[in-house]
Amino acid sequence: MTRLSPPRIASLAALACLSSALAAPAGAAGAAGQTAVGDASDPAASALVRAFEAKLNLQGLDVANTFTLVQKKEGEADRVIRLRIYRRDASDTFAMIFEYPDSERGKGYFRSGDDLYLYLPSTREFVYRNRKDDVAGSDVRTDLFGKSSILEQYVVASAGTAKVASWDCDVVSLDARKLDVPYPRQRLYIRRTDGLPVKAENLSAAGVLLRTLYYVDYREVAPGKFIFSKLLAVDALERGQKTYLTNEGISTAKIADYVFSKAFLEERSR
Repeated sequence: MTRLSPPRIASLAALACLSSALAAPAGAAGAAGQTAVGDASDPAASALVRAFEAKLNLQGLDVANTFTLVQKKEGEADRVIRLRIYRRDASDTFAMIFEYPDSERGKGYFRSGDDLYLYLPSTREFVYRNRKDDVAGSDVRTDLFGKSSILEQYVVASAGTAKVASWDCDVVSLDARKLDVPYPRQRLYIRRTDGLPVKAENLSAAGVLLRTLYYVDYREVAPGKFIFSKLLAVDALERGQKTYLTNEGISTAKIADYVFSKAFLEERSR
C-alpha cells in the first residue's frame, strides 16, 4: 500500500480571519428560536428551507470531490483528515473513502436513504450508524456531505432576523420530528442576497449551543446548483476546538453505479 504525504492545507489563514467576522451573536433571533415543536411547520420558514435545498440538493448530478479537514485543539498538533466523496442525490446516496492519515485510510461510509454504514477494513465489517456520527472524531457529522431533507426531519419556524458579518439573514429554528437527526434543535441563518445558509447553530434538546458551522464560501457546480467549498465548525463546549474544511477537486462527471455500493468500499480498502 502506497503511503500518502500530508494533503496541502489551503486557505486556512483566510478561514481563521473570517471566523471572527462571522461569529456574530444571535441577538433577538436566539430568543425567538426557542420555539416549541408543533404539528406543522411555519409556511414562511418552510419556503426558505425549500428554496435553499433546491440549490444545495444536486438532483440530476453526480458529484465527486475531496474534502480536507483540519482539526485544531488548544495545546495539540493539528489533525488532518482527507476524504474522497462520491455523491448522487437523485438516489439519496453517497460513498465516502478515508484517504489520509494512514491510521484512517481504507475506512469509509456508505449511505443509502436513511441507512448509514461505517466500513472497518481491519475486521472487514459494516457497522450501522446514525446521523449523529462524527467523521473520525472531528467537529462535523456525516449528514453534511449528502442530500438535505430538513422538512422531513424537523419542524421549522421563523425566528426573526440577524446580521452575520455584513449579511442580512433570515433565521429559521429547527426542532426534531424524530430521533435519527444530527441534532435535536438547530438555528439556520439564511443570507437574503442569495438564499443560502451562512451559519448554523447546533443545539441540544435543552437549547444549549453545541457547535456552530460557518459556510464561508460556495461554488456553483451547475446553473443554480451550489456546494460549499469552505466551512468552519466551532465546538462550543471545548475551548479552542474547531475544524476547517476545504472542498477541492470537484467533478460533476458521471459516476459508475458500482461506486454507490458496499462492495466498492471493500475493494478500495485493499
